[in-house]
Amino acid sequence: MKEQRGPIKEQLGLVSDGQQLSHFGNYDLVRRIDMGGMGEVYLARQRTAFGREVAVKIIRSDLMHDITARKRFLREAEVSAHLKHEHILQLVEFGEQDGRLFLVTPYIEGGTLARRLQNGPLSLDEVQPLFTALVQAVAYIHRRGVVHRDLKPSNILLDQTEGSDEVYVRLIDFGIASIQGASASPPLTESGTEMGTLAYMAPERLNGIAASSNDIYSLGVILYQLLVGHLPRSGESVHLPAPLEAVIRRSTAANVEDRFATAEELLKAFKQACQSVSSTAQKQPVVQVQPAQPATPSVSEASSDEPPAKVETPTGRRTTNHRRLSDYVMPEGRITSTAPRVEVVLSPLSSSNSTFSAADYNAPTTSIDPASVAPPANKSRKLAHDAVLTPRAPTHRQQPKRSVLVLIPVSIIIVVLLIIATSLFAFQTAVSAHVTLTPQVQTISRVLTINAKPGIASVDTATSTIPVTNLTLNESGSDTGPTSGRQLLCFFGNCPRVVSSTDVSRVGLGLKQKLTTKLTQELNSQLHTKNATALGDPTFTDVTGSYNPQIDEPSDTVTVNLTEQGTLNYYNNSDVQTLARQLLAQQAGARYQMIDTFTRIGTAVIKSTNPVNGSMVLAVPAAGVAEYQLSPTDLQNIQEHIKGMKIKDARAFIAKQPGINVNAIVVTVSVGDTIPGDIRQINLTSTNPTNIPTVQLPKVN
Repeated sequence: MKEQRGPIKEQLGLVSDGQQLSHFGNYDLVRRIDMGGMGEVYLARQRTAFGREVAVKIIRSDLMHDITARKRFLREAEVSAHLKHEHILQLVEFGEQDGRLFLVTPYIEGGTLARRLQNGPLSLDEVQPLFTALVQAVAYIHRRGVVHRDLKPSNILLDQTEGSDEVYVRLIDFGIASIQGASASPPLTESGTEMGTLAYMAPERLNGIAASSNDIYSLGVILYQLLVGHLPRSGESVHLPAPLEAVIRRSTAANVEDRFATAEELLKAFKQACQSVSSTAQKQPVVQVQPAQPATPSVSEASSDEPPAKVETPTGRRTTNHRRLSDYVMPEGRITSTAPRVEVVLSPLSSSNSTFSAADYNAPTTSIDPASVAPPANKSRKLAHDAVLTPRAPTHRQQPKRSVLVLIPVSIIIVVLLIIATSLFAFQTAVSAHVTLTPQVQTISRVLTINAKPGIASVDTATSTIPVTNLTLNESGSDTGPTSGRQLLCFFGNCPRVVSSTDVSRVGLGLKQKLTTKLTQELNSQLHTKNATALGDPTFTDVTGSYNPQIDEPSDTVTVNLTEQGTLNYYNNSDVQTLARQLLAQQAGARYQMIDTFTRIGTAVIKSTNPVNGSMVLAVPAAGVAEYQLSPTDLQNIQEHIKGMKIKDARAFIAKQPGINVNAIVVTVSVGDTIPGDIRQINLTSTNPTNIPTVQLPKVN
């Protein structure tokens, strides 16, 4: 993409010769990679990371004060921050510089899948790992309660490990991602419009429904592009292997109920289809098929010495011996075979332009007026004609049935009644309702009071008490020093020295200091190993002591032997963590359960000490997020109460139930607006909450 000159470029200080780097906070912007609906993406170098290359997405200067654009930009960063998957581009940093929001991700040199598709379709050997990785990433975000809503080749990066031909998928751009079941994120979407790319947009999106079925539809369109090389064209006839055609047809079904229920189910069907196609290719002759032309040459006209076809791989290298889609297709009327083959006629996804161009791969995410795509009265049925694959009408003629000459009136009545009864039963059993619920979450932040007492064996939640343990170590040693005593009855100058009490005390005190220093180090080392905290300073006691020679005995030196004992009281930090989590769970309530990954316990602070019994009172800061627990009985009771209700009445009833997030209730019915009367036709699921509030530890006064 060529750089566009204008106010944005001048503001960032870019120059045309590319020699000067523009400074943006902690980053040196090298060149612009892309520009989208909300922001510009730059290749940059991060100064505080030794100049590593990253991609910096900056909100456009004309949108920096737009409240809706800022919220959407913030949501993209927030969603990306909570996603951790090998096939999803991770968020490095998010912030604001001079009023402009920005987010930072690793820089991927491989480019997008859209750019790769400009070289034509991929071989089945190439499609398998790429599409598998993509579906795995989508399945992961669905499990996290996120719907991407803008899956397309330009939002899929191809990353390649240096020195390897293996290509990795990196899913990007969660700018219009939504929570499953949300009604098109009303705060960030103008009334009567939907954000997205029309060619990949599922029919129910025009009704404002955000669900995992949106992404499954887009995956079906992307799979078609990978195999064929372009979006469907008006009137074009394409031969696809039956197993792969079935996967695409079911993924892009107009009715949500006819599609794969989950991305995992789609992935399983895709793998089975690839295995079936591969096994068929090994057993059947492989024949190349030319694109649709007025006349098809016979097999004999093809040269058997023709070299293997070369194709462009996602890495830009040329390779041979790849199995292409045409390797599994039998040309019509040339070979008699039992290999599965389906002939389909493709209808355009958008009636505005029947000719496909390379620009369609980079179709921007825009606001779409549903009324301009389909009549408001019957949107789903209109989109049914825009499915990716439309079967061609059968060419064989059905043989006329012979009329029945004689019919018994009673038999006619019975047959008619049976038909009516069967039709009513089939209609009633075909109606299904889908209900999606999300439990409530609440943030808890407390300064907990914990007692530390000696003499108890374990943590006592009832009294908020942890045990205080005594650690005792002994250390023995000896030391020798000179004597200074004199005999009393010595009147000459050369009198021998004797041992005095002063000599013993001097040598003993030096030895005691050495032993207590060593004991202190050993006590602290053991506390560190036990992950414990000392309560006060250690105490030292002389256990045994002796000296030789005895006092008043003549000697030039005296040796002192001493055994010293060190004692220290402590509490285990793991006991504090365990008790604090239990007390925090009690604060949450009986029906709430703390989410471990969002629970934080701070450092305990000693508030008071009882010198008589050695007990202490600790203040411990703790915070976390608790999730309401919906039991199977709760879900079954909801099913029993809403059966036969209107959708709005069912939603109102569910909103009154305890522990349910009223902003994340989704109720849909396949036909009409009434919930079926049989709970077996009501599919009720509880999803994990995604918008987890921020947790902060309270201050200890």
